[in-house]
Amino acid sequence: MSEGADLDQRSLAVYRAVLLHREADPAALAKRLNLPEEQVSETLSLLIELSLLAPSWEQPGRLRAVSPTLGLEVLLQREQQELAQRQHRIEQNRAALASLAAEYAAQGQAGGLDDSELVSGLDQIRTRLEALAESCVHESLAFHPDGALPEESIKAGRPLNERALAKGARFRTVYLDSIARDRTTREYAKWMAERGSEIRTSPTLPMRLLVVDGTTAVVAGPRHAEQPTALILHSLVVVQAMRALFEAYWEHATPMGQPVVPVAGGLTPQERELLRLLASGLTDEAVARALGIGVRTERRIVAELMERLDASSRFEAGVKAARLNWI
Repeated sequence: MSEGADLDQRSLAVYRAVLLHREADPAALAKRLNLPEEQVSETLSLLIELSLLAPSWEQPGRLRAVSPTLGLEVLLQREQQELAQRQHRIEQNRAALASLAAEYAAQGQAGGLDDSELVSGLDQIRTRLEALAESCVHESLAFHPDGALPEESIKAGRPLNERALAKGARFRTVYLDSIARDRTTREYAKWMAERGSEIRTSPTLPMRLLVVDGTTAVVAGPRHAEQPTALILHSLVVVQAMRALFEAYWEHATPMGQPVVPVAGGLTPQERELLRLLASGLTDEAVARALGIGVRTERRIVAELMERLDASSRFEAGVKAARLNWI
């Protein structure tokens, strides 16, 4: 960070406008704030340097505001490494950002359902997840039902999770068994495990889920105008139910690194779940999606199971699998 980089009133005004109005275009900001466009552009560069603005996930080349809570944490970590004479300025920044955080939280809850928030768009979802990760103190529980994780998500989540782990938070995560085939996700899970996280895998998972400190749960919401949404739940009863769902899957999941224990007929849990999904009438595409594998891989496993059952058709394979109590 450059010498003297700090939050003055103009910087706070620009950051507030980006945060609350989701506007990051210099010309539009200059008009809204009645400031010269050149000054706004300089201020945007400063806010990026202070980690209060970050690249947009939805619109490459544009900016989004980082959660005030996360921005405050990053800013303080940098400032505290400087000379003691800057302490007074740090406290001023703390008060300013805490005020913004309160205003932002109030805006997010306005007009929503009781004890819940519906957040739309990848930028806003990512901002709320950043704030939750930064606030995590005791426990983080998560389902990842989509198989391989995008490298961008791993890169964004790594420093947040590392800070929460450093605070002593307990991380428990359930991935799909299929991550064994994806080197990037597998190495990230191993990296988390090396830092104290507990990782297990399951053939399928019911939903994307995050439970933080037993007080907040996040689940995927319905798509709105082609945008992803997330439902953030605060009701203690609902959060406890989500936590119970997690514990039910956790109990039967396989600890990462341990050999998979075969079930009936020497099947792996993934093979048995595949048979069950096919028997329920799902298409190859739907089965592959539920297992987090490609359609070609799913069809190869089906062919191998048919050969083991000495079946000439899927119908015959289903009948024989039922007779053998495989499903």
